[in-house]
Amino acid sequence: MRRVLWVVLLLSLAPALALVARRVASEGTRVEVAVVMDEQALADQAALIGVSSFELAQRYRELGLTGIAVYEDNIESLANKGYVAALMGYELRAQAAARGEEVPPVPGDATVVTELVPGAIDGLVAKNVPAAAPFEYAGRTWYWWPGDVRQTLPAGPDMAELERWEAAGFDIAYRPRNAPFRLLDPGSDFPSQARYLVYAGTQVAGHPFGPDEDGAQPVIDASQEFLTAIIEGTPQDGMNRISGRVPTVRLLSFNQDYVNRRLRPGDIVDKYMLAVSERNVRLLYLRPWTTTELGDPIENTEAMVSGLVTALESEGYRVGPLTTLDTTFETNRVLRTLSAVGVLAGLALLALSMPAPWGWLAAAAVLALGVLAAGLDWGALALTAALVFPVLGLLLWQRRVLDLLPATLVSLAGAALLVAVGSERATVLAIQPFAGVGATLVVPPALFFAACALRRRPLRDWVRDTWDASIKVWHLAIGLVAVAAIALVLLRRGNDPVIGVSQLELSFRALLGEYFARPRFKELIGHPMAVLGLGMAAWPAWLRWLLLTGGVVAQASVLNSFSHYHTPVLVSLERTAAALAIGLVVGLAALAVARWLTRALGTWLAAPDSGAAGAPGQGRAGAAAHPGAAAGARTATAPEAPEGRVG
Repeated sequence: MRRVLWVVLLLSLAPALALVARRVASEGTRVEVAVVMDEQALADQAALIGVSSFELAQRYRELGLTGIAVYEDNIESLANKGYVAALMGYELRAQAAARGEEVPPVPGDATVVTELVPGAIDGLVAKNVPAAAPFEYAGRTWYWWPGDVRQTLPAGPDMAELERWEAAGFDIAYRPRNAPFRLLDPGSDFPSQARYLVYAGTQVAGHPFGPDEDGAQPVIDASQEFLTAIIEGTPQDGMNRISGRVPTVRLLSFNQDYVNRRLRPGDIVDKYMLAVSERNVRLLYLRPWTTTELGDPIENTEAMVSGLVTALESEGYRVGPLTTLDTTFETNRVLRTLSAVGVLAGLALLALSMPAPWGWLAAAAVLALGVLAAGLDWGALALTAALVFPVLGLLLWQRRVLDLLPATLVSLAGAALLVAVGSERATVLAIQPFAGVGATLVVPPALFFAACALRRRPLRDWVRDTWDASIKVWHLAIGLVAVAAIALVLLRRGNDPVIGVSQLELSFRALLGEYFARPRFKELIGHPMAVLGLGMAAWPAWLRWLLLTGGVVAQASVLNSFSHYHTPVLVSLERTAAALAIGLVVGLAALAVARWLTRALGTWLAAPDSGAAGAPGQGRAGAAAHPGAAAGARTATAPEAPEGRVG
């Protein structure tokens, strides 16, 4: 049965590799990168030197800046531009009372607005709920809304401003706002001058949509001529309803305070380049420095813009408006299904690699986890591949150091199957994330350790002996180390991990990133652990299991890399190869040291204690210090020493 399953697995790699080749071909066509700068932050910086954001943008344009991000107006921005007068109700009432005029009929906590430029508040009145309440005061028509909504009510685009940026040749990203209550006819005023939609805040315009399928249709219809940005690390309510039905682009930006306090020009350029090359980000959203905490903000911004454009062009990217927007990858149901058969064959091989009935129970649990995480969808099979293949290799090959190579090949076979069954437009564009990604680094090592334990002894023996075992200090120490290792893996996941990265690790990452796609530290640590586990046959079995379990974490990280579908396949492959090569070198060096230390320690422990044959009165102390020496001493002196017979 094992032979049949291996044949099935190998045959399934043919359709899988055909789909992988399609992915690689489609990823090679995306070489355009758009760079836009936040206009509000630019205006704050321009105020430091007494110029307008438009004038300062022209300066940065000479260094390579091609785009600008313009926000939808709100009441506050209209007032700042001199288009409207805006007050709180209590302020208007106080002014009326001070003049001896009749107090207008408006609540004190309301926002009141009157236009100074004809038509300035037409959009504001037309699109917001509840409807504005008009009233007459001092010969003018005023409108009021409940609460302080000067920053939250969207007022539509400033068409004159957008036309000015367009006429100057800037690539425009428009930032629509959402209403705090309800937005009427969302998307109807998206400006034709813009190329990208980057929703401001944490909601898509028009959210919450109606519960039926057509609830988001107005925004979807209005977005077809634009690229809607999916912002890394910033979930936006309602995006899941529209992202699969509109053209999209991945965007990376950094919080203004983070830029001002933490990021120097070189750091931010490195982060953007990493996002472009490894995460398929194609819209880079820049915020200029607006404080002097890290030096001159103008000089820093100039260095960022020029450095980023130079780095992109040196890597073969074209900086400018995006024209090749969507992925050209198209999956094939037949090839996908044939690849899925290989995933199921791997699952069956895992079941046969563990003692019955536990292997089949584990296989059923893995499949159930996939369905729970992704539903009855291709994502369930992709997650199954990510959980099975990291375990399979090191379960089958664990006799010598070079067994790490076939184990990694098994993981790469699983990665090919994962890419084949999981890749489609929504996953490649990161619209639909990989389901159950957290389990990919936890379940495989747990499965591997359980399989090793069950191969050695039945479960009932482990339960009985563990229940009756006396807990020693070294038991607690190993348990704490294991818990800490698992916690470290979990807490360092994601873009904003609970436990951050040390400066030493950042420096090492930067060094590695200069030569190839940056390897993952889980693999750089896990592969050497596997080498030690495979090469140190003299060590106790439980210690070798722990080391090989660390190796399984490295293999799981390989699959985890390929589960990030928005990362180009060749980048994940390069990262895997680099980590394996470095891990083998480090592991072999550690193995040589470990063998030398083991021999030295064994020689030292086996050596007779000189104190046992030395000065009178020291024999018993010497025997206590070394059990082997004590046994020899008792044998030699048994006829003459009564206490020897007691032993």
